Amino acid sequence: MTLLDDILVIGATRMRTAITHIALSTADPGTTTGINQSSAARQPANWAAVTAGGDFSLSAALNFTGGALGGAVHSACFWNALTAGTFYGSQPLTGDLFFNGAGEYTITALTVNGSST
Repeated sequence: MTLLDDILVIGATRMRTAITHIALSTADPGTTTGINQSSAARQPANWAAVTAGGDFSLSAALNFTGGALGGAVHSACFWNALTAGTFYGSQPLTGDLFFNGAGEYTITALTVNGSST
């Protein structure tokens, strides 16, 4: 099955609206809500517009504080609320995967890719 861009945009637009906050996990969270979630507070997700192919990206960097000093970072976790809420999944991060010596971590870019093959 191959889906056309128009339907991918509809799906991505709904996901973009639903994912209001991002948390960090210290290891693969799998499908379990909150497992391996870091002590850094969730941050509001500010998304750029959905592209014609159904992709969407952060519109600005996300700055997290309160993590374990030098602690591991594994994934960005997608939520619909600042606390509690619905867990929608995660995306492994790349690059520097550790909180700094002040317990800070910045996601400079994050894209959710829509595709159909």
